[in-house]
Amino acid sequence: MEPAVAQDDIAARMIDALDGASNLQLYQLKTLIEGMLADPKRTMEACASLHLGQAVRFVDFRSGQLRQGKVIAKHPTQATVFEEAVRRSWKIPYVSIAPAEITPGDTAKPYDPPPEPAKPKGPTGFALGDRVSFDDGKGNTIIGIVAKINRRTASVAADSGKSWRVDFPLLRHLVEV
Repeated sequence: MEPAVAQDDIAARMIDALDGASNLQLYQLKTLIEGMLADPKRTMEACASLHLGQAVRFVDFRSGQLRQGKVIAKHPTQATVFEEAVRRSWKIPYVSIAPAEITPGDTAKPYDPPPEPAKPKGPTGFALGDRVSFDDGKGNTIIGIVAKINRRTASVAADSGKSWRVDFPLLRHLVEV
């Protein structure tokens, strides 16, 4: 029997068992379960059992249906899981995630996280020789090359031949295509 079918069968049996319970009993059970799931120890244990790229099963909070995906990010109380079947990301609490059983012949490829964004070249984000642009205060856009890096400003040699000292927040990188 497949794990998903077994889980659906277990859920159906739980519903059948609770079918005769009163509203008060169901609400009491809900309160007890929510209290147990809110325990930080459970969250920490669930988080510790997961790693990036791991295949997992999780519960769709809208329908209660079990779904499968891969962990692509971890946050303090929840994880981001990518569901390949529908190409959707979910942010879900750790307590609603469980590692998926790997079946023989499973051809799922491991998750490759996206590359880190490029780091700025220096504390200012600019380096000597960068093409930059800025506004001169009169509405004109000046284009030039960073000639010198100072503590709070950059000296820019404008294409017109004039030299400018410009505060870093006013500079924009210029990308030529």
